[in-house]
Amino acid sequence: MVGEEKMTTMGALTREELEAKLREAQVILRAILDNMPITVCMYDREGIFTFHDGKGLEAVGVKPGQFLGTSVLELFANVPETLEVNRQALAGKSAYNVYDGHGTAWETWHVPVRDSNGEPDGMLTLSLDGSMAKRREQELQAKIDLIEKQQKVIRDLSTPIIEVWDKVLTLPMVGVVDSLRISEVMDNLLSAIVNKNARFAILDLTGVDAVDTRTAGYLIEMIKAIRLLGAEGIITGIRSNVAQTMIALGLDLSGVTTVGNLRAGLKLCMRRMAAEHEAASAPVK
Repeated sequence: MVGEEKMTTMGALTREELEAKLREAQVILRAILDNMPITVCMYDREGIFTFHDGKGLEAVGVKPGQFLGTSVLELFANVPETLEVNRQALAGKSAYNVYDGHGTAWETWHVPVRDSNGEPDGMLTLSLDGSMAKRREQELQAKIDLIEKQQKVIRDLSTPIIEVWDKVLTLPMVGVVDSLRISEVMDNLLSAIVNKNARFAILDLTGVDAVDTRTAGYLIEMIKAIRLLGAEGIITGIRSNVAQTMIALGLDLSGVTTVGNLRAGLKLCMRRMAAEHEAASAPVK
């Protein structure tokens, strides 16, 4: 019914009105082709170009109408994915694909054309030069990558692993320590213990304002992992609120060496290393 009403309406127009509408459509099409980075092509049922125009052609150094009479199937014979999409559209199936050609990123819509019986009778393609959008996407990704690198640097600076004495590492932590951060710290610290053949690792929490519930458990797990590597973990500078969190969680700190501050932790390490040295140097009876 809608189609019949449309035909009736069109039939009621005078020839002059129909010509005016046709000129209007031509003006609109010309404005699009001349001002937008788009290429519009039409093909017969064999895939031969019958229309080839648009400002987008400038990006690849091609003139309007240059491919008229050329087969699109031959033109893209060496681009399997695009070739298959063209074949599908010529067979009557709409398609969309993105491909790079001549240094340009193209987004292309393939629209089948049908005859009066509804049978495939060619196709229409609309290709949009997406290079600018792609460059913006790449620039955005580059900025994201830079931010991630900067965040890593900040995390590394806020949790530096320092060799304060021969075979003694210290990890001064600052701010709020969350689960993600403590997981990264654990990996870095354990690697440093192996690489430096460390005997002691001091976790200094003097600058830590707060820890979440999972982090407190991670600290205990870190001490256990340090022991498995043959070193001893010492926690220094626990603030009262952090201590209360650990107690509230029911964490067992009985097997963990803790001292009031980093200075005391260093002295403890030096005393124990001195005692170990004396024991190793003592004559065997």
